[in-house]
Amino acid sequence: MEDYLRNIVELSLGSTPEELLKASLETCIKLTGATGGSILGEEGVHLQFLFSDVVELIGVRVPFDSIAGVTVKESKVVYTYAPTDKRHFDGVDSQIQHKTKYLLSIPIRSILKSTGADRAANNAGALQLLFENNIFPEINVEQGAQEFPLTSFEENRPFMNRLKGIIWILPIVAFGMEVTRLRQTSYQAIHELKNKLISGLSWIKYLKEDIRQKTPEILNDENIKQDFELSESAIKEGANLARMYLEFTNIYNPHFAPVNINDVLTETAESLKVLAVELKASDFVIKLDLDKKIVLKNLDASQLKMAFFNLCKNGVEALVEHNIPDPRIMISSTTQNSHVSVTISDNGPGIPREIAKNLFVAFKTKKEGGTGLGLAITKKIIDVHGGTIKCNISDKGTSFTIIL
Repeated sequence: MEDYLRNIVELSLGSTPEELLKASLETCIKLTGATGGSILGEEGVHLQFLFSDVVELIGVRVPFDSIAGVTVKESKVVYTYAPTDKRHFDGVDSQIQHKTKYLLSIPIRSILKSTGADRAANNAGALQLLFENNIFPEINVEQGAQEFPLTSFEENRPFMNRLKGIIWILPIVAFGMEVTRLRQTSYQAIHELKNKLISGLSWIKYLKEDIRQKTPEILNDENIKQDFELSESAIKEGANLARMYLEFTNIYNPHFAPVNINDVLTETAESLKVLAVELKASDFVIKLDLDKKIVLKNLDASQLKMAFFNLCKNGVEALVEHNIPDPRIMISSTTQNSHVSVTISDNGPGIPREIAKNLFVAFKTKKEGGTGLGLAITKKIIDVHGGTIKCNISDKGTSFTIIL
């Protein structure tokens, strides 16, 4: 049991919410000897399968007068023999051409505190496990379902011993469900905000054109010119923050495929040359030292390029800002057993210690107009890939080492 919990906790720290829920469900099935299982939750006004060991069920809606509905709304553990229970949603069986026999439905308590007296309203969903045989032979459910308040069910030692501690996993499932829901909601809200900000920039442009046509002399007033510049700058920064946040959200949906990390680093270097031209970085040198022994690994190439570019971009901007002579960015790769090590370094002045403490914390930035999300995104990309990133600072420059 400890090994299962340790594995799930590790997933919660370095994986997507979907992977966490999938692993939690698989663990519950394995621990109880179930033949299958599902996690159901509310999506808007509907109750539907969020995750299941049967892919065809994911997204299928079930009525609230079903067994799952009773579990969620009344906070009851329901154990039943499905063929004789009229509340069993037979639409599920008909879709997968399978007959459910014994079904155990357990409430998943929300991690959010209930604001009212009705604790049942504070359920995030239901965990349902399917069994071929009656796991509680002392209960005759073929003549009718048995229902228990969750608290009394948890206090029943014989039941809990047979379920082997899945109650301990349910809060982790609730956490994964809440993160998934929060991410979807925030993504939609920020996406709309970004569109509104971009629209605002367009309206400022139209406003200036209208003024230019009717009273062009107004635009020559220094105060008014500054007002327009500050307004446009603020909107652009807001839109950029929204864009960066959306990138941060998309990190949780990686697309892994066999990739040679050297190809990603080479593409990063090419993009960096374009950036150096834009920043008018004269005599800028990008040095590549790539280990040819590196083999293919399952990675998300586009996300890793974003992570590497963010690190390089910060280095180039520091070199330009401090007018460093002979500015250089060094990119290297080496293979260590089954791992790949990538080092990105510059010959700049080094990151101040007070900034280095919050280097990977979102919204912590000293850069004018910055969002503070660049390095936070980089760190999360590395986390999702199961890797590590470390920053080394000296008066001769800054170096980042990534192990994948």
